Amino acid sequence: MKKFRFKESYSVRSIIQKITSNKLLSGGLKKVFLNKIWSNVMGKNVSQYTENIYIKNSTLYLKINSSVLKQELFYGKDKIIDNFNKEVGSDEIKKIIFI
Repeated sequence: MKKFRFKESYSVRSIIQKITSNKLLSGGLKKVFLNKIWSNVMGKNVSQYTENIYIKNSTLYLKINSSVLKQELFYGKDKIIDNFNKEVGSDEIKKIIFI
């Protein structure tokens, strides 16, 4: 039986980046990370009323079930954007739209 060996060594980070660069996986992973980040930024109580989260053209779209909560979040948009960008580590989000 022939043993298979790699000619070069690869870091775990580079392997994960290659796996996540796959277009089929990247969409699902982004959705999971967005839900996790939203939960970290806003807490469990707010995230339980959130159904759908996605980013398109530097805009964060959120579907909120509660109209009262949606109105409260609307007043704190700027602070939410700052906290979300801080959690991500970049200034990717410029605008939030509540659906």
